[in-house]
Amino acid sequence: MKKQMLINAVHLEQKRMAIVEDGKLVEFNIQMAVREPITGNIYKGIVMKVERGLQAAFVNYGGRKDGFLPLRDVSANYFTEGAKSTLKPGQEILVQILREVSERKGALLTSYISLPGRYLVLLPNKESSGISRKIEDEEDRKRLKELVEQIKTEDDIGFIVRTAGMNRTKQELARDYQHLFRLWKEIRKRAAETAAPSLIYQESAFGVRSLRDYFTPDIEEILVDDPETFRQVRTYCKAVAPRNLKMIKLDKEKTPLFDKYQLEDQIRVIYQDRVDLKSGGYLIINPTEAMITIDVNSGRGSHKRNVEETAFQTNTEAAEEIARQLRLRDLGGLIVIDFIDMMDAKHNAEVEKAFKKALSLDRARIQLAHISKFGILELSRQKKQSTIQEISYTPCPFCRGRGVRPSLEYTALTAYRKTETQAVKKLFSMIRTDVPHEVADYLQNQKRAEINRLENDYDVIIHITGSPNMGWDESRIETIRRETAAPLEQADRSRKVSEETEGPAVAEEPETREAESPAPGELPRPGERGNNGRKRGAPGRGSQRRAAPRSVASMEKTSGEEPAGAEKPDEEEKEESDQAEPGENTHTPIEGQELLPKTAKKRPRRRSRRRRKPSGERSLEAAPASAQIPEAAPPAQPPPQEAVRIKPARPAVEPAATKINGSAVPAVPKARANGIPEDPLQRLQKVFEALDD
Repeated sequence: MKKQMLINAVHLEQKRMAIVEDGKLVEFNIQMAVREPITGNIYKGIVMKVERGLQAAFVNYGGRKDGFLPLRDVSANYFTEGAKSTLKPGQEILVQILREVSERKGALLTSYISLPGRYLVLLPNKESSGISRKIEDEEDRKRLKELVEQIKTEDDIGFIVRTAGMNRTKQELARDYQHLFRLWKEIRKRAAETAAPSLIYQESAFGVRSLRDYFTPDIEEILVDDPETFRQVRTYCKAVAPRNLKMIKLDKEKTPLFDKYQLEDQIRVIYQDRVDLKSGGYLIINPTEAMITIDVNSGRGSHKRNVEETAFQTNTEAAEEIARQLRLRDLGGLIVIDFIDMMDAKHNAEVEKAFKKALSLDRARIQLAHISKFGILELSRQKKQSTIQEISYTPCPFCRGRGVRPSLEYTALTAYRKTETQAVKKLFSMIRTDVPHEVADYLQNQKRAEINRLENDYDVIIHITGSPNMGWDESRIETIRRETAAPLEQADRSRKVSEETEGPAVAEEPETREAESPAPGELPRPGERGNNGRKRGAPGRGSQRRAAPRSVASMEKTSGEEPAGAEKPDEEEKEESDQAEPGENTHTPIEGQELLPKTAKKRPRRRSRRRRKPSGERSLEAAPASAQIPEAAPPAQPPPQEAVRIKPARPAVEPAATKINGSAVPAVPKARANGIPEDPLQRLQKVFEALDD
């Protein structure tokens, strides 16, 4: 049974290490140039913030995210006599990386520096020394403890003997201690001369780190295919373990080193979530943010005598393979294994025993629980660096690491709703939506009717274009605003208010006009004139003029009271008082003029208070206008705040006068100024009265 270490470092972008035992991959490690590991590096950082609630501090060490430093990991050098931390923002501190930066979390830091060697781990901030807990044999621990006491150490510096130093002599352990102590002195000197934040110490090269961490006494040969890496490994081995120098060899064959040992297929399985078992079953390994879940399935391995036997054999084989996959993939943190349910308690105990034996080869610290009644086994494994998948893979740009992506219909409807949201605003004349080609084809074929409806309802042009560089569920919308954005609701509201204002004005007109019409028997003579110097028989100018806006008329009524000596206008002139004079500042709307958004409140006309009397009485009561005193003007109202467009009334056309027996009888208008026809009987009565005169 030959065990070999293979180091493949030909390509600068990727370096790999594998340990093979009888052609089977036992250990594997990889390093990518684009993502070099920072675990174990020492930095001089600056404390940015101290959170007492979290009992931690955030330290800027020069990375893309501030590191997380728990206060329990602050060394005694930063404590006072009262055992209280003296960390303050802006303070400089020497820290080491325990866990690398993840996608959502920063690096985990500690101020307890540790320098690993081949056989020892130097602890500069601790005075005591010890032995690794993985060395469980009491005789070995007692012997190593005696050797540790014989090694002379400096003040405030301790060390721990690693499992690799279990069978080493005092001279080998002392040589490794002196090498690490010189390294620590160089680190302290550089830290004193360098400004924070900065890198003080970087972990060793890939080949040296592989030899230091993965080499065991049962390895018989070390093959390296890169000359530079070969020289680095030999130099390190000569310093710490000179007797192992002969087993390091340079591979000069043209055949790739890993192909010669048929490792590529075994490495490819490491990156898959499914691992097949020889019995026909399989494992499903699914890393998540909180934990790593492993599901054991029987698959085709159901050829045993009964279900219990099938479950036991599959779980036993799965336990050994799970321990191997944990080492190869370097999975750390909380791990939950779902074994096949077994009813026999003895079978559960045997599966646990086989699993513990397989985990004994692991270098990481592991805490193991028992199989529960639900067939669940929980364990915690020390996480030293990023997993193989995290080092080699990047998140998918389409699913962003979730493993699934939205369907075509879901993505297309999402883009359509975004376009619809912009269209209903009525602010844009054109909307352009950029989506992937498949989504664009779906919208143009399956949603053509809906897009046409949006264009017709909101008077907008919609363009759907496909882009090859967009993510699956991404969309980009570009809009062009309208040059004159006049909301339709504003015009509709103005039109409704105008119609409501015109309605009451027509309804109030008949009563006022009825009081202003001359009574029978009062027809003026051809040569007689009124108080205003106009012929009384001539038609008034106000009836031939367009109606002025109501707001202007109300302003004229509130202009003030007339003097006491002014003459009271007669009944015919009262009709002209409601019309605007040509010289007044009237704002008569022009045909086609744009409506204003708001309207003025119209003041209703004042009704005549005189009692209607028969025609004979009205003729006797007719008197000169000078004898009549005008009524007091109504109280002033505030100026109108709004203006209304009133459709101009057409000028009334007086019919020609009729001559009867040589006398000219003025024609009675067929309709009044407000457009309402007069009663025919009243009109006939006026004709007869004119004939009597």
